[in-house]
Amino acid sequence: MSTRPTTRPSSRPAEPVPPGTASTPGAVVRGRWRTFTSSFAQYRDLPQVAGRTYLPITFLARLPITMVPIAVLTLGEVATGSTAVAGVAAASAALGEAVGAPVSGALADRRGQRPVLLSVAGLHVVALVALLLAAASADPVALVAAAAGVGLTVPQIGPMSRVRWMAMSPRHVRTAFAFEGTADEVGFALGPAVVGITATLVGGSAPVVVAAALVAVLVTAFALHPSVRSVPSRSAEDRARERDARRAATAAGRRREPLVLVPLVGMLAIGTFFGGSNTALTASAADAGVPTAGGLLAAAMAVGSAITALAVVALPASLGPWRRWAGAAVLLVVGSSLMLWAAPGIPLLVATTVLAGFAVGPLLVTITDVAGRLAPEGGAGLALTLLTSGIVLGVALGSALAGLLAESVSTSAGFGVGVVAAVVLLVLVLVAAATRRPLPAPAGD
Repeated sequence: MSTRPTTRPSSRPAEPVPPGTASTPGAVVRGRWRTFTSSFAQYRDLPQVAGRTYLPITFLARLPITMVPIAVLTLGEVATGSTAVAGVAAASAALGEAVGAPVSGALADRRGQRPVLLSVAGLHVVALVALLLAAASADPVALVAAAAGVGLTVPQIGPMSRVRWMAMSPRHVRTAFAFEGTADEVGFALGPAVVGITATLVGGSAPVVVAAALVAVLVTAFALHPSVRSVPSRSAEDRARERDARRAATAAGRRREPLVLVPLVGMLAIGTFFGGSNTALTASAADAGVPTAGGLLAAAMAVGSAITALAVVALPASLGPWRRWAGAAVLLVVGSSLMLWAAPGIPLLVATTVLAGFAVGPLLVTITDVAGRLAPEGGAGLALTLLTSGIVLGVALGSALAGLLAESVSTSAGFGVGVVAAVVLLVLVLVAAATRRPLPAPAGD
């Protein structure tokens, strides 16, 4: 007798399907894909939390900031005709930002973000005007001093935006930080492009004028956005109470204190990787006879980083920061090693640079997450702006080391700086995880 079911409806309940036969491999893949893509729906919550205008404002407000390093280099080269003077001016701006970033973060923690941002934006515009006047005089000393003032007054949009997310909705912090990381990467790809276009079409001083105008409009809009009320100023009594709480926590468990240094050292290593890789990419492009391709290679890394930063929300929360950091660091070690192997061949460098970029996005998001968790109450602004100092100093260190190696050993040797920085990131997280000191959970958990 046939066991084939008939087409007539039956009133009997369906027999249970044996385990393992309920779905095909294709159905499993489709189910996992739906789960992956649905995780991106979390980004729809962000405008509801911060307001519909917040995301475009916080993204655009960091665009003039990303223009500053290349704008200083371009203006210095045009004004003095000396690449050396232009390089020193860019380094002066970087050191100025390394000092100014944590100062503005600490002031924002004390006084609130709005007055600090408005004051810094005004000072930054004045510093950019001073830079233009110094360039017009063609005096190298004045140019370097003015560049230091520009760096010292850079508005810290990224860190202060992250502080707002921590206060507005702690349970959305991971998604918000992924957006912030993507915004940083896209900004660092667009900023140099805007500088190149305006300098070519108008002149060497045009990018500085554009940056000043954008700061005046966009940073002011960020400072005045209603979300700033989520991070109010703190009275002297509040700060005294928080100091007492930190002292009590320190007395109860000093073992967690060393972890505070982990994200700072990690960001220093990321900056060293950036500086070393960008310098080596530029040298490789010059050796290949296409010196302008160095910027395009760096942009390729930024694109890869932006994609994976956006995709961090698809990773399960149970993975934890240390595992995310370790996985991304392993990928960076592989990618940076392949860059060293591929140099100076441009086609292979493109592929390996994008691969290394895939690791950078999750690292930036995760390191910032760890810093936010370890920041003392009321001190998130200082903690996150210190990361800016770390990455800026790392870029300066990596650029200098890679330049020396590329000139004294070989072009490919410059990529060794990036490999060492990637290994440091991996060792750092392995040591931190081996201490078995649990990270504080996000405030919303």
